[in-house]
Amino acid sequence: MALNPKSAGKADSECAETGEPLPEGGEADKNSAATSATANQNGDQPGCRDGVMPIQEAPERRRSLLADARSSSRSPLPAQRSSEELPRKNFQIPRKTRERKGLYQFLPPDSREFEDLVKIISSFYLDASSRGSFSYCKARLIHNELLEKEFIEKRREMKQEGRTDQELAESYCFLFPDKSKLQWICEKGLSVGHCRITTLGNPSVGVYLSKYSDLLQINPLEVGSFGDMIIFKVMRGRIKHIHENMPKNAIELSPKFDCHLSKSANRVTSLLSYRAFELTQQYFFEFAFDEIKPRPRHVCPYAVVSFQYKGKEVAASPMAAHRFNTISPEGSRGKSCYTVWSGPLVNKGQELFPVCLRSFSRPYLPFKLQVFLFSVNH
Repeated sequence: MALNPKSAGKADSECAETGEPLPEGGEADKNSAATSATANQNGDQPGCRDGVMPIQEAPERRRSLLADARSSSRSPLPAQRSSEELPRKNFQIPRKTRERKGLYQFLPPDSREFEDLVKIISSFYLDASSRGSFSYCKARLIHNELLEKEFIEKRREMKQEGRTDQELAESYCFLFPDKSKLQWICEKGLSVGHCRITTLGNPSVGVYLSKYSDLLQINPLEVGSFGDMIIFKVMRGRIKHIHENMPKNAIELSPKFDCHLSKSANRVTSLLSYRAFELTQQYFFEFAFDEIKPRPRHVCPYAVVSFQYKGKEVAASPMAAHRFNTISPEGSRGKSCYTVWSGPLVNKGQELFPVCLRSFSRPYLPFKLQVFLFSVNH
């Protein structure tokens, strides 16, 4: 029986794909040889027919495909790579505008912090004309972590004691210390015994600070004088007002209070007022159970500002050509000199020249001399 060639080729192909033995042993070898020769002539790979891969090459192909899959999964897509690299190129670490270097943070004169300090100082002037009398050239903030922490702890304790918001309100006071003591005060805080004033309390158990930034010492500032002023951040707490004629036992400290103020402070309206410096001082102290702390925690150094006193503009006045005589009288050399009063000498409404009264014994204006001055003015 003759077989159809097409059907025979089909059967051979099916056997080759399934791997089953052919009924006639020689036909498969002949067909495979013919197929191989035809594939070589056509440029195809031997052993492949109709896109079918030989059995021995399949594992290698699968391994190459798996390797390609792994590499493609590990390497990000172009879109992902660009999105990841873009932030790295554009990201910049922000630079600090102000760098802290230890205790001080120096402020440039054109900085906002410098302007804020000048605003604080000018808002605490007693005399409105002081705005043109002072110039400020240097400023530095004080960063004392220990003192700042104790200030916050003191405020928290006072709040737990039921103090009012007015007693907990923060304000500012000022001090014009000796140059040799400035660094110590900024590092350790203001300790008791730093002055000799006794108007509001014993200086050995409390500290004195100036209420006004243009009234920093007993003697009036001389034109051209300069120095460093410390700004303190304070909480007055519960205030006790002290009268001038109070007995000493009434001025003694009490655990119920935190600050002493003079009852006569409101009478001081000018820098040349009688005892202006003493009456406008503020006295701070702190109790620790039954003992006095050597450093009140509600007084914290905040900033240091360098200033120069230019004086009031008196160029158009005939007093401008005159100067105070700074030579000590004979026999008074080496003694402390206190300017207890200064002002213009007026004759029939016309200013002649400036005069000042100086004391070499005590920084107070004697009562009899005060009466004499009133008689001269009248």
